[in-house]
Parts: sequence; structure tokens; C-alpha cells
Amino acid sequence: MSRKGPAFDKVGGLRVTGLGTVVGLALVVTLMRPPPAADAAVVAVVAGAMVGILVIGAVVPMVVVRRIGVDAKSPRDANVGDNVLIDVEFTGRVTRFQARVLDPTGDWRQASAPSSGQLPHLADRRGLFGAVRVEVRVTAPLGIVAASRVHTVLLPYAVEIAPRPLAVSWVPSPAPVSGGAHPVTRPAMAGDLVRSVRPYVPGDPANLVHWPSSARTGTLIVRELEPPLPVGQAIVVDLTGTGTDTERAAAYGLGAARAVIVAGGELVLCTCEAGGPVTGPVTNVLDAGRRLARAVPGPPGRPPPGWPVVEIGA
Repeated sequence: MSRKGPAFDKVGGLRVTGLGTVVGLALVVTLMRPPPAADAAVVAVVAGAMVGILVIGAVVPMVVVRRIGVDAKSPRDANVGDNVLIDVEFTGRVTRFQARVLDPTGDWRQASAPSSGQLPHLADRRGLFGAVRVEVRVTAPLGIVAASRVHTVLLPYAVEIAPRPLAVSWVPSPAPVSGGAHPVTRPAMAGDLVRSVRPYVPGDPANLVHWPSSARTGTLIVRELEPPLPVGQAIVVDLTGTGTDTERAAAYGLGAARAVIVAGGELVLCTCEAGGPVTGPVTNVLDAGRRLARAVPGPPGRPPPGWPVVEIGA
């Protein structure tokens, strides 16, 4: 959402169409080499008509294109390579024109104003983007000149484009998680070491019943297990000096974060953002993507003491 289109695909301004080029050449030929038998008055009338057509075909699009207003909003989250639909609203009174999203340059779509709809947009770069550029083009009424205008629309909230995660595996390691395992991940990390046995109380799971002790005592006895050992990972993503490998490092970081979260582990992500180093827990893949969308080159945050650490990048 931030790079320019190809050099040959000029945006904005005023351009003569193919039809306009033909009319212009015909005018030049008429003035330079009028037919020998043609009356001078007729030649003047024809030339005047061509000039009038060129003037009308050029002035009207320039006036009309300025009457078109544009507002837009985008989904907040996407990954690099996603095709995002931008919601656009056109204001003014224009029967027919064309519109497209820039950065990168998209395809032209027919539109009218007032109206609303969607324009496709390729999320081609990781990052945080607070605006989108929409170009409108008018060729009416004669199709001789194309008048284009670029609108830079501030979005109601910044779009966070996360890297596309690489496939990464994770081997769980104990981590000094404050307060034990996260409640959501506790079932996936249930302990299997028996601490002691005790009488059954309503609500105890049936699989914890210790049948030999129950048969011996004549009452239900259940096992008490050691609490699960919290597992987690601190991932440090340092994009300083990574050069052409910057985006691959960010993609690997998101893949590693995803592997930890999917496996039920606790995750601490250490990055650098525009405001400086950041260290903080991440509980889901969406938040991990947002953190890495905002990651920039610079000293990352420090991992918490005692945590297993994976360093990515510099």
C-alpha cells in the first residue's frame, strides 16, 4: 500500500486518448494540406469544428473530474499477498467515470456518482498504512482527453499488513510464566505426574478415579496430579541491518509465533516499533501479525529473564 505503480503507468493529470490523437492529426493535416479544390471557407469551417471538438473534449473532463469526491475504508488486518476489498463512496453528480486504487496500481473499474462499492487492492507490502490513494478518470463526453485526479483518503483506522507466515515447528520448553499456564491452554498441558490420592468429591473427572484404591477402601478415590508445567517462548525479531532479508525475517517471526500459539504455549514477542523497543505477551495469531506489521529496524525489546529465547534477524 505504499509503493508507486510501474513507471509506464502514469497517474493523475491530463492525457490525450487515441481518438484525440486522430482528431488532432486530422486538424493538422487539414490546416497544412487542404484539398486543392476545397473552398477556403469550407476548410476554415471544418478546421474550426475540429478545434471546437478538441476544446470541448479537453475542458469538460477537467471540470467534471473535480466534481468527484472520494471516501474510503479498508479492513484493518491483512497479510502480504492478500487481495483486499476497499469500500469506496463517490460523491458528486457524474454519470460515468473510472476509478482504481493505487500503490500498487490496480485495474480501472467503471463507476458513477453518487454511489458506493468496492475496489480490489493487493496488499503487496508489510507495514502500517493510514491512507489509501484512489484515482478517478473522466473521458466524457467525447473520449478525446482523459482527465485524472488522485485522492489521498485518510482511513478511519490504520491498516496493519502482516507478513505471510513461514511454516515453522516448535518444541515446547518450560517457561517461568507468572501465575501458571494460561486458562485457555491449560487442558492442552495437563500434568500426568500423580502427587497423591484423596476421596472423590462431586465434579471430579471420572478418568481420575484410582480403581485399585477405591476397591480396597470401598469408596471412590481419585488421583491428584501435579499442576501442569507452563511452557512458552520468547521470540526476539531484530530487523536491524537485515537488508533484503528483512521481510523474510518478519515472515519467519510470525511463523514461529504462530507455532507457539497453536501448540498452546505462552508467547512473549520482542520487537522494535516506531516508538522504540517493545516487549509484551501475545495471546493470538492476529495480535502477533499486528505486532510484526508494526515492526521496524532498531533495537528490539529485551526478553523476560529465564525464558527460552529464539532470536530472528540481526
